[in-house]
Amino acid sequence: MIRLSTADPSPVTEPGAGTVEDWRLLDSTYNFISWEEYISLVSSFLSFFGLVGNGIVLWFLGFKIKRNKFTVYILNLAMSDFLFLLGSSLLLILYSVSMWIYFLDVPHTIYKILNILYLFGYNTNQYLLTAISTERCFSILYPIWYHCQRPKHQSTILCAILWALASLVTAIEYFLCSDFFFSWNPTMETNHCLAVSIFLCILTFLVFTPIMVTSSLMLLIKVQKSSRRRQPSKLYVIIVVTVALFLTFSLPFRVLLFIEYYYQKYFQDIVICIFLLSIISSCINPVLYFYLGNRSRQRTTRSFKEALQQVFKDETIMS
Repeated sequence: MIRLSTADPSPVTEPGAGTVEDWRLLDSTYNFISWEEYISLVSSFLSFFGLVGNGIVLWFLGFKIKRNKFTVYILNLAMSDFLFLLGSSLLLILYSVSMWIYFLDVPHTIYKILNILYLFGYNTNQYLLTAISTERCFSILYPIWYHCQRPKHQSTILCAILWALASLVTAIEYFLCSDFFFSWNPTMETNHCLAVSIFLCILTFLVFTPIMVTSSLMLLIKVQKSSRRRQPSKLYVIIVVTVALFLTFSLPFRVLLFIEYYYQKYFQDIVICIFLLSIISSCINPVLYFYLGNRSRQRTTRSFKEALQQVFKDETIMS
């Protein structure tokens, strides 16, 4: 998480060196761009395209394509990605602008709202991916129940529950740890972040992640078996690839955030790099849908709507 200070610390002077303001003036004079600023610009650029891509998915799945059991999850997943990218992109833009315009005074309420927004989107994304992979796993293990006994509105109800859970978890994490993220010299003892971080690690690494990994491995086995006989279902490929991207790119963000609670001064420099990986994970899903929707024996390029219909049309096929 990008931590910002509510206090304006006094200039730091080192032996034989100028103040912090002097070094900033020197940087602006020679037009130096630090690697943090460079990564922030790249992240903002990717976030913009991710917002456009997920916005298109939301538009088509919400208004142009008939929804089914699976597209309800994808619609909610695109919404969580959109919220994460919206909060992170605006936060990165403010961060980049503040690095160049030092007199810019942005109310810290804005920073808090944006941090809550992308943290909420991140948590919801993880919970939805767990639900998606788990339901598809059950459809393999218990195909008769899936076709005959599955509640009609299970997808909608489960998504609502997961959004509520993400809201609760985000509120607990953020408001109980607000002093840590918005103080110049944070301490774990003053804001109960120790208990909160332990709770979040248990919830993330001992509950949701094992379920996600186990169900995704079973889907991967299904994909491999299906590929030997014929082309595997695009739905299975989407789930496996999306979960793999989340585990590779987004999960380290939670790991680093937990470590940062205790060793903030050592890991602050690489937080923005891990943040970039999380943004990539949220940006790539629309590209994946379009690619798989156009991947067929017929060498014709489909529109985005046709690609989505092609990807999700076999939602009930359990072969």
